[in-house]
Amino acid sequence: MNKMLAGGLAAMNAFVAVILIAAGALGGFAGGGGMLGLFLGLLAGGLLAVIVCGILAIFIQMHAELILIREALYRTPPK
Repeated sequence: MNKMLAGGLAAMNAFVAVILIAAGALGGFAGGGGMLGLFLGLLAGGLLAVIVCGILAIFIQMHAELILIREALYRTPPK
C-alpha cells in the first residue's frame, strides 16, 4: 500500500510541475506583459516547479532508497 502511494505521488509530482509552469506562463501573459510576460512567467513557473517538485522528488527518492536499505538489512545474516 505504501509503495503504491509513493508511486502515485511520483506520477502526480510531474503533473504538478507542468501545472506550475503553465500557470506561471498564463499569469505572466495575462498580467499584460505580452510575450515578455509569457517568457518571464515561464521562467518563474519553472523555478517554482524546480523548487517545489524537486524537494518532493528528493523525498520520494529517499523513500525508495530506505526501502532498499531495509530489504538489504533483512537479507544479511547476523554475525
